[in-house]
Amino acid sequence: MTCKRLASQLALVIATLLPLYYLRFHIGGLPTNLIEVLVVLQLVLTVVGYRRLSLPNFWPILLIVLGVVLASFFALDQRVAFGIVKGWFVVPLIYYACLNTVFPPDQRHVFIRPLLISLVLVSLYAIGQYFGLIPLLNHQLPEAEQYLTQGRAIGFFESPNFLAMYLVPLTLLAGGYIILMKKFRACWWLILPLTVIVLSQSQAGLLALGFGIVWLWLWQSSRQNTPSRSQLTGWAIGALAVLLVMWRWVDDPARLLIWKNTWVMIREQPIFGIGPGQFQTIFSSLSDQSSQYVAVAPYALHPHNLFLNFYLSAGLAGFTGFVWLLVTSGRDFFRETFRSPLALVASAAIVAVLVHGLFDSTYFKNDLAIIFWLLVFLVSNGYKESNAHRA
Repeated sequence: MTCKRLASQLALVIATLLPLYYLRFHIGGLPTNLIEVLVVLQLVLTVVGYRRLSLPNFWPILLIVLGVVLASFFALDQRVAFGIVKGWFVVPLIYYACLNTVFPPDQRHVFIRPLLISLVLVSLYAIGQYFGLIPLLNHQLPEAEQYLTQGRAIGFFESPNFLAMYLVPLTLLAGGYIILMKKFRACWWLILPLTVIVLSQSQAGLLALGFGIVWLWLWQSSRQNTPSRSQLTGWAIGALAVLLVMWRWVDDPARLLIWKNTWVMIREQPIFGIGPGQFQTIFSSLSDQSSQYVAVAPYALHPHNLFLNFYLSAGLAGFTGFVWLLVTSGRDFFRETFRSPLALVASAAIVAVLVHGLFDSTYFKNDLAIIFWLLVFLVSNGYKESNAHRA
């Protein structure tokens, strides 16, 4: 088997096994995990097989990397910060570059099957754990016990929200593609992840799922042209409804306190931010030790907002690069008059990530970071898949 063939197969294996980044170990004193090792192997096979690496969106990515590296130099705990840079930025971007090198647009649909397998396996594990058939893992203790006591599914992860953040975008991606391609026999498999998303009781996850479904429905109904005025009106009404729901959720003293202190951090470090992995430490230093702060502190691991988290973790440069990337991807999507099913479902998944990101940090985790760059890979130039089939 050639290096090119091995590189393509390994990329699919990595997509299937993403939750196994919890299998951590050391190599030569360097902390790492199974997914990082597989991505490095992916890099070697890709470079040997193709003699090159392709990195679209180079300038936005350069700003993101530059921003997060500079922020890490100014972080209180540089060891933690640079460890996060490795796991949440460098490794996912290596994977992204390998994907763009190995898979031309007309072959990118091959990711649907491994992602569906991953969804089913994670969902089965979560259901077994929910009914007491599977014990908690070491990395979940002791916090996860309270969630099971509350009747919330958690799966491999530390919280139900992490479970929803994993399942929702991939369910929209794989499930949407199955439906658009009219492979209705495979729809039965979607019952499992949808059930587990409900069992997670993640309100933000359910909102993101609903928003993604509406997005997919609107664009699918007008795939070969821009949406009609009535469809845009329907979308605006739906967006207004979401904003009203958001307003109700924002009326949460804990979240408001976290966001208030996030803005304090941004005002104090507007250029470089505080660096990745520093939020809880600085949040605690800002507290007045009141009962409200003491109650909120254990949940203040991050700003509970994707955009605020990006600003604090990567500074102004990294935040600018992130927004630039989103604008570029959105511009390319809206400009095309014919969008492939894969591009449509990937766009719906990204929308879900961003909507959920209004209430949580839907990027800053090993598996979520790779999912994000996988979605960017699938949505960019995805229309060429359809054009290739029609040619």
